[in-house]
Amino acid sequence: MTREEEVIHRYFDAFNRHDIDGVMACYHEQPVLISPTGKRCEGREAARRSYETEFAMFPDGRCDLRLCTGNGGRGVAESFFHGTHAERGKVEMIGAEVIEIVDGKIKEIRDYHRLVPAKAA
Repeated sequence: MTREEEVIHRYFDAFNRHDIDGVMACYHEQPVLISPTGKRCEGREAARRSYETEFAMFPDGRCDLRLCTGNGGRGVAESFFHGTHAERGKVEMIGAEVIEIVDGKIKEIRDYHRLVPAKAA
C-alpha cells in the first residue's frame, strides 16, 4: 500500500467511527473541501464544523470504501455513502473523492458523490 493509500484508509476509518479528531488528524494545516455542488470549505475550523454537522445530520452515516488508489501526492477513492437523515430518511450516494496529499496529510478533497436509488448501489 502506498503512503497516499494509507492516508485514505485512515481517513475513511475515522470517518466511519465519526471520530472528528481522527478525521482532522488526516488533514493538512490548510485543508480545502469541495462538495459535489462546488461549495468550498477552507481551513481547519471550517472543515471541522463541516464534519461535525454531517455527523450530527447522519448519526448512522458511513462511507464504504470500494476502490482506493494513490501515488505521487494524489489519490482517488470510490465510495458508497449511506445514512439516515432526520427529515429525509434513508440517503444513499455513490461517487468518488479526488484527493491531493501533501506531507502525508490531505490538503484537498473534491467530492463527486450523487444520490442513487438503493437498488442501484
